[in-house]
Amino acid sequence: MALQIYTPSYLANTVYHRHSLFPKPKFSIKSKKPTVDADPTPDPTSSSKKAVVPGQGFGSSPSPSSGSNKKKPKGKRERASIIRRSPVEKPAFLTKEEEAKAEEQSKNERAFLLAWLGLGGIILVQGIVLAASGFLPEEWDKFFVKYLYPSFTPTVILFLAGTVAYGVLKYLENEKLKDQK
Repeated sequence: MALQIYTPSYLANTVYHRHSLFPKPKFSIKSKKPTVDADPTPDPTSSSKKAVVPGQGFGSSPSPSSGSNKKKPKGKRERASIIRRSPVEKPAFLTKEEEAKAEEQSKNERAFLLAWLGLGGIILVQGIVLAASGFLPEEWDKFFVKYLYPSFTPTVILFLAGTVAYGVLKYLENEKLKDQK
């Protein structure tokens, strides 16, 4: 097959700047092979070809004309046989001691993450209070600048260092698990 694009001859020699910026080219598709009629009309006198029944799709039951002469009530279909399998059991990879150790580690990790979430909340509140301290009364502003401002930077540094350490720890645990497999 070949795809030929025809552009108007006036575009080939001159710049086109009338009404449209991008003229629509005309496409034509030509085939080098002659087309053969894929669906020839069946000859009613030839009995060598089987008749195609429309509406027969994947998984449909055989039609009455294809060999079984049983009359089925309308709307009733045969059910496929149901194969019951036993449920899959969890493999016992962990012993009870390892399972208890994993449960304890999970509890410790949840407590650590909850404490870290609390520290993040404290940092958020400190930041909002420090940002708004210029709009508050003079006594409050002096109090926040004296006590809150000096503790804000170390709190943020502690949070970032702990977050990085936790990420590295989890990465190393994941690599250790990959090596065991």
